[in-house]
Amino acid sequence: MNIFNRIVDIYKKIVNKICDVFEVLAITALAVMFVSVMIQITGRYFFRNTPGWTEEFSRQLMVVFCFIGLAIGVRNKSHIAIGFFVGKMPRTPQWIIETSGKILIALMGIMMSMQMGPFFTVLRYNRLPGTGMPVGWTFVIPTLVGILVALVALYQIYDHFKYGTDEEQKQKLLDEAATKGV
Repeated sequence: MNIFNRIVDIYKKIVNKICDVFEVLAITALAVMFVSVMIQITGRYFFRNTPGWTEEFSRQLMVVFCFIGLAIGVRNKSHIAIGFFVGKMPRTPQWIIETSGKILIALMGIMMSMQMGPFFTVLRYNRLPGTGMPVGWTFVIPTLVGILVALVALYQIYDHFKYGTDEEQKQKLLDEAATKGV
């Protein structure tokens, strides 16, 4: 194994660890959002008094959960794709379309982080009325997720050049699993 492949493997491991941390953050956000909504429902229906912070807090957690879900979807290749049509094409057009898609995903991640980042600095002194949280913090997670999406897409592009189309990569994994199971 040459040095470049080792560097790429280390890069993949680091990016996947970062994704794992974000995944734990998303699960925590979902759990806390569930508790917040339950407090809101309990307050509304049993005490006729809804705490003012619950709706706003849940909305902020929903932003965290959704954006992190976007990055995890890109990592797991579970984002929306037109695989049916692409899978019916010959290998070369299929490879070109998939590579182009991955390049566009990387560019989208870069653009997302570039467009969301300045909102933090502009809105960091504005406060949300219910919680008093700075509005700018809403844009931190989308900025970080944009960077993460670009990092994931970059190693997927490398994998695409090295191992072939997504379908070929899936088939290799299935073959490896079948031989280990024997």
